[in-house]
Amino acid sequence: MPIKKLTLLIILMTFTNAFSQDSQEIIRKVQSTYENINDAKAVFTQTLKSSGGKASSSSGTIYIKKTNKYRIEAGGQIIITDGQTSWSYSPKKKQVIIDNYKDDGNTFSPNKFLFNYPENFYSDLDGEENVGGFECYVIKLTPRSGGSVKSAKIWIDKTDYLIRKINIITSESSSTYSLKNISLDAGVNSSKFSFTPPEGVEVIDLR
Repeated sequence: MPIKKLTLLIILMTFTNAFSQDSQEIIRKVQSTYENINDAKAVFTQTLKSSGGKASSSSGTIYIKKTNKYRIEAGGQIIITDGQTSWSYSPKKKQVIIDNYKDDGNTFSPNKFLFNYPENFYSDLDGEENVGGFECYVIKLTPRSGGSVKSAKIWIDKTDYLIRKINIITSESSSTYSLKNISLDAGVNSSKFSFTPPEGVEVIDLR
């Protein structure tokens, strides 16, 4: 191999390895930020774009507690899981759908991105962007194996190493969550992660 080509190859390999190491170091710092907290609360905006091109947006509040407990209140709907059972409640329809909490490894769960970096994803540093006034690293996530999530990106605050934005792409849609007013160890009550259907509500139990 000519010296020039070999030198270029070495430079490219070094550059690629540096980016890979950077993404891992950033993720380690994010993990360090979140590993010692018990719960979190944030206001978010969600933009959902279907494969057909239709887009919709909503805003709400998300509550998270270790382990695998979360509550999302948005768009007139409440989604709750205690890590074993999940509830999807629509006050407008007066209907609640109950199911077993499912985690197939690649499904989206806010806990995976806020508490535990999903080990079944490869990561690469994909640049830097400003999100809501915060300078952020952009980390691209690629699944190691098949699943509902095809790819994802997370935007990480360069100062506090908090996740400010998440983009999830599946075969059916693209969802983007922008987070603000993030409060760690907010003292979220455990009652937020259980649900008793109000009287007169239709219950669809899929368990």
